Amino acid sequence: MKPEHWRLRRANDRLIGYKCRSCGWVGFPEKRRTCKRCRAAPAEFDEIQLSPNGRVLSYVIQYRLPDEFESPLALAVIELEEGTRLYGHLVDVTPEELRVGLEVEADYRVMFEDDGLNVYSYKFKPRRSAHEKRS
Repeated sequence: MKPEHWRLRRANDRLIGYKCRSCGWVGFPEKRRTCKRCRAAPAEFDEIQLSPNGRVLSYVIQYRLPDEFESPLALAVIELEEGTRLYGHLVDVTPEELRVGLEVEADYRVMFEDDGLNVYSYKFKPRRSAHEKRS
């Protein structure tokens, strides 16, 4: 596995974020030396467990991709409950069902293969309603 996958593996595998002690901004996936919001440098961060729940702020559906990619491929900017924004693949949803504001939840899956090894992280799927969870 390549170094960049190992470096971010813990945060990606567990949805670990870093909350700035000065202003409360939450970064993901890596801790930085400077806070993006308040510009504190060096910034002090507390590690926090991020919620797997969020909503779609913006999305794009890619239809023309190289053969090794599944098409159509939906990508989104997702805002988690803590206010953290991240990019994510959307799965288990048709292009017609996608919309800004769609509630989603993280689902741990294979992202891609690297030198014969599966690399795992989160993809996002529509959030099940309380009714569906009980069924």
